[in-house]
Amino acid sequence: MALPTEDIVAIQQLVSRYTLAFDASDVDAVLGCFTDDGSFSMAGHEVARGRAALADFVTASALPGQMRHVVTSVLVDGDGDTASVRAYGTVLQSVPGSGCAVLLHGVYRDQVVRDAAGWRFTHRSFDPDAT
Repeated sequence: MALPTEDIVAIQQLVSRYTLAFDASDVDAVLGCFTDDGSFSMAGHEVARGRAALADFVTASALPGQMRHVVTSVLVDGDGDTASVRAYGTVLQSVPGSGCAVLLHGVYRDQVVRDAAGWRFTHRSFDPDAT
């Protein structure tokens, strides 16, 4: 049975909370989007698994006030307390005097679960189309 609309919206909100927190370099808010043993992977980077590794990844990747994640075409599929998410992602970076440039674009592929804290990522991956 497909997820009810309220779960789909909650998962879409999770995706939005993650991108807003990442762009603000809010490590605690990013960690709150993942289960304790959650992970993030991206081509060319070590898999960040667990809270300490995820915190290190966010801190090392941060460009506060200079980076914006834009996520579109969020597709949620699942039932019960698990779901998969696929979405397009574009990362923009401010370039002083020039506006902004596309830093990365690609596809997010996520696994999420519902636990006592709500919907959270067990694994989030970003597969760049170009680097």
